[in-house]
Amino acid sequence: MAGAAALLAGCAPNLTPAQLRAWDAFQDCRALAPGATISQLPPQGGVRFRSPDEQRDIMARCLNERHGYSSR
Repeated sequence: MAGAAALLAGCAPNLTPAQLRAWDAFQDCRALAPGATISQLPPQGGVRFRSPDEQRDIMARCLNERHGYSSR
């Protein structure tokens, strides 16, 4: 994940406010699902992620309950 963090740090000025909000939400929830990684961070907001099967529901629930993101 360090590589993704470095990549995002280099792109941060180009992120939309919705992307920054989603990034922060993901990082908050990642404490509960440390195996999760971001697969997409759409400009309009939201976050798509990959995770081990046993952590998928944990991440989805956290993103929904703490940050209002729903899984589709």
